[in-house]
Amino acid sequence: MNGFTIDLSQGSSDHNGKLETYNVAASHATLLAIGDVVTITGTATAADGVAEADAAEQDAPVTGVVAGFEPTFVGEALSQTGLAALTAGKARCHIDPNLNFIVPVSGGNLAAADVGLNADADVTAATKSGGLVVSNMALDSTTKAATATLQFRIVGIAANESGEFDGSFARVRFNNSTLSTGSAGV
Repeated sequence: MNGFTIDLSQGSSDHNGKLETYNVAASHATLLAIGDVVTITGTATAADGVAEADAAEQDAPVTGVVAGFEPTFVGEALSQTGLAALTAGKARCHIDPNLNFIVPVSGGNLAAADVGLNADADVTAATKSGGLVVSNMALDSTTKAATATLQFRIVGIAANESGEFDGSFARVRFNNSTLSTGSAGV
């Protein structure tokens, strides 16, 4: 499992269809993948007025998690699973603050006592092998604290690929986003 993968909703309804579309400028510097965390850039594309987003940075509010990309018909790159650097496109992003995501943990495993704290994303750029683009973003355990400005709330420890709850994967939700300010961890 790579990047932030949708898991559940803490809301009272289904978690399907809660996507927002953002333009990605041709000047964006990194390869983007499904599961990457993005933030709005504060500008819109003049042709259609849609807000632009790019890969998130640590210590800054986030906007959403990439769920998919509009296909690139120019050059018939229909099999690409990401959006190449320096390529314009449209990203469909999960923005619902009630969504939970399962994410790998970098910087050391979490402990049960870390549930309820906040942490930033490790915003490592995606990698590509053939047509498959893989998110390398994770939850950075070295940033965990009760601080309200951290990007994600740790809502639980998730099972790893072997089914063990060893703290190498976490269940998180948005905390400090461009849609709402964060709250202090407990």
